[in-house]
Amino acid sequence: MKTKEYIRKKLNEISDIFPELIFRYQFNENTETHIIEVRPLETYQTNVGYIKCEAELMYDFENEFFPETILFVSEDSLTQITNPEFSIQKQVLLF
Repeated sequence: MKTKEYIRKKLNEISDIFPELIFRYQFNENTETHIIEVRPLETYQTNVGYIKCEAELMYDFENEFFPETILFVSEDSLTQITNPEFSIQKQVLLF
């Protein structure tokens, strides 16, 4: 499985668990870094369940696809996604 397909699959799995999250993805060829922006900021910073999923994805990815790296950033990060290759956003149904 190629890296982008792997990342998209894993982000969809995380999104199924945390449908309030929005992911945007971009690859930096110069540094071989897969950048993933996560919104909203509050969940990115404080949701322990999400933080655990993110850490597991980073660990598994870097063990499988080294020397490529994966970087999660928030909407207020210095590293910005300027041209996303894809986005993932689930519909949250309100009753």
